[in-house]
Amino acid sequence: VYMIRWFDITVSLIAIFFTVPLFMVSLCLSMCFIGFPPFYVSKRRGYMGRDFNHVKIRTMLPGPQIGRVFFELNRINRVGWFLRISHLDELPDLFHILVGQMSFVGPRPLMLQALEAHKTKIRENVKPGWTGLAQVQLLKKGVLSKELQERLDIIYVEKRSFVYNLRIIFATFRYAVLGKKIDINPNTTNARIQFQKNGFKYHKK
Repeated sequence: VYMIRWFDITVSLIAIFFTVPLFMVSLCLSMCFIGFPPFYVSKRRGYMGRDFNHVKIRTMLPGPQIGRVFFELNRINRVGWFLRISHLDELPDLFHILVGQMSFVGPRPLMLQALEAHKTKIRENVKPGWTGLAQVQLLKKGVLSKELQERLDIIYVEKRSFVYNLRIIFATFRYAVLGKKIDINPNTTNARIQFQKNGFKYHKK
């Protein structure tokens, strides 16, 4: 646990230092082409059930929320779409990691209105993460069911370690940057095979 925290602090500080220009450009793009303020703030559930204000760079034009924010594509212009697909809107996560509200690896922090639809208790035993098993699955397949996300979160909580975190980070960059497939859990179990089959059946409906 201590190695994970020291890794989070060290790497987030280095990343913040080198991404300051990108952060400032992203803020300017958001203010000029999307609106003010350039931040989108939402309540998220964190470690041990503690809520925190999660900050992202705004990617959506002002307007009433009629559904899940992610799917309201009519409120996303080209600049917002660029910020989103480039993940520049997630740069504030580095500050959440630095102060200890998040970690580089863990379950994705859920918005409070989404908590009822998820089994959240076990995922609250670790800090929410910038990436994780569920995010790797999403990068690989482009879709992710609620059931599969929950089971991947459970697997992560049970297997969490510094080395396992590094493997997940490596897998994330392989998928996101190079599009390479990599199995971060080669010792596949029958339980893992079963929930993967169930998840993929869900996607095909």
